[in-house]
Amino acid sequence: MNRLLLLSCCMIGCLLQCLAQKQLPSYAVLQQLIKKERPDTADMRVLLDAGYTYVLRPGIVHSDMDSATLYAEKVLASSIKSGDKIWEGQGRLLYSNILREQHITARGKEYALQAKEIFEKYQQKGYLADTYMELANYYGVEAREDIDIRISYYKEAIKLYREAGLKERQAHTLYMLGDLYHVIDDFKSLTEALVQSVALYDEVKVEPGADVYSLLGTGYNRMGDFGNALKYNLLAVKVIESLKDTIDTHATVYNRLGLLYYYMGEQNEALKYYQKAWLIAIKFTDTPSLRTLAVNIAASYAAMKMPDKALAVMKDAEHNYPSTDFAEKMWISVFIAGCYIELKQLHAALPYIHQAHKNRDQLPEMLQATLDDLEAKYYLESGEYTKSYQLSTNVLAIGLKSKNLKLQSNASLALFRADSAMGNYKEAVEHYRKYKIVNDSLFNIAKTRQISTLQVQFETKQQQQSIELLTRTSQLQRAALDKAAFIRNVIITGATILAIMLAIMLALVYNRYQLKLRSNRQMEQKQDEINQKNESLQHLITTQNKLLGEKEWLVKEIHHRVKNNLQIVMSLLNTQAAFLDDKDALNAIRESRYRMQAISLIHQKLYQSENVAMIDMSTYIKDLVEYLKEGFSGVNKIRFDLQIAPVKLDVSQSVPIGLILNEAITNSIKYAFTGHGVIMISLQEAIPGQLTLIIADNGIGLPIEDNNQARKQSMGMMLMNTLAEQLEGTLDIQSRDGVIITVNFKYQEKQVFIEPLEFEEEMEDLL
Repeated sequence: MNRLLLLSCCMIGCLLQCLAQKQLPSYAVLQQLIKKERPDTADMRVLLDAGYTYVLRPGIVHSDMDSATLYAEKVLASSIKSGDKIWEGQGRLLYSNILREQHITARGKEYALQAKEIFEKYQQKGYLADTYMELANYYGVEAREDIDIRISYYKEAIKLYREAGLKERQAHTLYMLGDLYHVIDDFKSLTEALVQSVALYDEVKVEPGADVYSLLGTGYNRMGDFGNALKYNLLAVKVIESLKDTIDTHATVYNRLGLLYYYMGEQNEALKYYQKAWLIAIKFTDTPSLRTLAVNIAASYAAMKMPDKALAVMKDAEHNYPSTDFAEKMWISVFIAGCYIELKQLHAALPYIHQAHKNRDQLPEMLQATLDDLEAKYYLESGEYTKSYQLSTNVLAIGLKSKNLKLQSNASLALFRADSAMGNYKEAVEHYRKYKIVNDSLFNIAKTRQISTLQVQFETKQQQQSIELLTRTSQLQRAALDKAAFIRNVIITGATILAIMLAIMLALVYNRYQLKLRSNRQMEQKQDEINQKNESLQHLITTQNKLLGEKEWLVKEIHHRVKNNLQIVMSLLNTQAAFLDDKDALNAIRESRYRMQAISLIHQKLYQSENVAMIDMSTYIKDLVEYLKEGFSGVNKIRFDLQIAPVKLDVSQSVPIGLILNEAITNSIKYAFTGHGVIMISLQEAIPGQLTLIIADNGIGLPIEDNNQARKQSMGMMLMNTLAEQLEGTLDIQSRDGVIITVNFKYQEKQVFIEPLEFEEEMEDLL
């Protein structure tokens, strides 16, 4: 819903666009070339360009296709007669374009394959790349198989253009490849392709164009990189606003910038650019774009808690720009019903709910979940709590399955309200607890986005100040150069006429004196301006330090809240354990408590540390071992040998490491020893860029009958395998003189390794 029509899913190559812009000879000249028995190379090029010009004209006009076919026949016949295979290949490629435009796809593709065979044989990389671009046009953008084929052809063309040194064509093809990645929502690949495209355009000193900048900004936006997203979307807007003419695709550029501000929470800015896109869509009577923009505008009003304005926009779109797409119509019905419910107009919402519910089974799963969530709110407001409870349960299941925090939050709150209304207070408390946990996660995400937005705003202001300062410096340098040039001219002129024009020289000296006074005054003024700019820069630096301090405080507060929440959960588990008699349940609760403590310890260290992003693994592992020793009896017979390199890892890696250590150490303590023993823990750099974690004991080892399949099915083994996959590493478990668990994984930040720190602890036997 938040995307306008694609700009170039059916575009042909850059070469053909360039040909379409060439000025061709008159019709009479072209007729003479047709009659010429042996056209030379220049004649063949003119005929070929004329053929492409007629093919590229809008629509399919028979006269245009006939003219293009006439020129293609002449090029092909002349090349076959003279035995020139390269021109023959180009003639067949033109034929492919003509037949494809007329939807004669089988014959057209056959001509393209014949051209491909010729260019491969004679190693014509540029023409072969053009042929791959033409072959790609025989596949659409609806089926994923067709898209994959197009992508493979584009990649082959990019490689050939690079080898042929055709950088501008390579840049344009990279842009078209990025557009295909946009269709399949592969935004990482999209940004990688478009960054290369922009770099190549800069290398050949060609403006990339608003569509390239806008698509790259969209990729960064969907990846959460608001800084780069804002940079490239603003560049796109700058490009289109520098043009004299407005075209329909400019609405897409404004819409994408509006969507970026929507995701950043800047709804007023989003509405400003939606309005600019709206005016362009109105000008070109672009109904699909108007419908999409109406939805986006309504979403911004809804985010601003203005359901009345959102409803007015959607009702106007429903009346003036009705959709023909089934899923889109259902989505609009759900949106309008939601606005009515927010306005407490339940009777008005009911027809839209019935319309969507009647076709519920034909909707995508997420739209079904959104409809169920809406109906749950409706029944909650109308007092039908049992129906609301049933629907909210379905929504919660889909939210958990899809990891959609917003659905989980809405469903948990609705279940809490329904249980409270029906007197199920125990269940209501549990649902409210889940709601708070999910809502805290959403709060953390919102705060992270807010911090990113503040950083983007600060960097934008800082860049503007830097540009102004550089402009002032350039002006001062230009003034100094002008003054030096003037002095040089005066000295040369004075030396030439010194003997005969003393009076004129005196006048020039006096004039020089006046100019110097004026120059000094100007320099003083410039100096005052520089001083003012320095004060402004100092103020910006102070503001930056304040923002960075607030950011660090927010991050620490997040870690503190996460640690406190984990401690609350552990307390709840302890309380629950007091009411249980089942040994297996008690063991499960105790193991869960150890796992939560392993995670809580990480957030505690981040909260207490100056570095809020990295965990010192040597101190963390030591503290984790100390905690586990306190939780078991008989551990005084076990010696721990820690060999941990002074490496720091971020939370995404330290949490899985902590959980793997927890599982391995607790298993060794519980099962490995019948008397004294040693547990060795090592974390070292195996090869540059890779860490190896080893947990080994000299206990009794794994039972002989415990085969690999049984290991994989145990809770601990499944958890360690999953955590190793999360690290993108490998897990190996061997039973040899005890149990040896080895995890190899890549670490993200390069660290300086010195000799490993060793902590050895001898435990006396107290028995």
